Amino acid sequence: MMERTPTDPLEAAVRVAVALREAGVPHAIGGALAYGWWAVPRATMDVDINVFVQDDGLDAALDALVEAGVTCDRETARADHRARGMFVGRLGPFRIDVFTPSIPFAREAERTRVRIELEGEGVDVLSREAIAVFKMLFFRTKDIADVERLLALQPALDTAYVRAHLVDMMGEDDERIVRWDRLCLDAATP
Repeated sequence: MMERTPTDPLEAAVRVAVALREAGVPHAIGGALAYGWWAVPRATMDVDINVFVQDDGLDAALDALVEAGVTCDRETARADHRARGMFVGRLGPFRIDVFTPSIPFAREAERTRVRIELEGEGVDVLSREAIAVFKMLFFRTKDIADVERLLALQPALDTAYVRAHLVDMMGEDDERIVRWDRLCLDAATP
């Protein structure tokens, strides 16, 4: 018997994460919900889930999502996974953005995920460093603001690790590196 519809994105994320965990699908909550664990929670109406599977593991991930109550078209999900490294489902009123490995850093994000307790369940979230890397890759205004707060609230964040991965992906001269260095300098200046 299907559980009731989640009433907020956190409840939806935990339900999805538990279903993935129980199915043995490596995953981590990402996006605003994971960011909120490490920094200041901000409003969101969607759920970002990273599933660390390739083509041969996608069916198990889709089965777990369906078990959690997520609706999505399997063929569209497969096509979007291959073309965009993500697909979209819905759980009640909530959009579920499912990210699949599309860049080598995804394996590092999997390796560094952190088990936390949310709503009485042990769930995996992206590490603060992985969140910083992804936000710098997206490089939107809201992502830069999130990174500023993350640096201010997480002084133990491994800034050299983040920079090394950004340089590896984007090159030393990319504007993201210049901005990252400035953000780190600003965070270190009282």
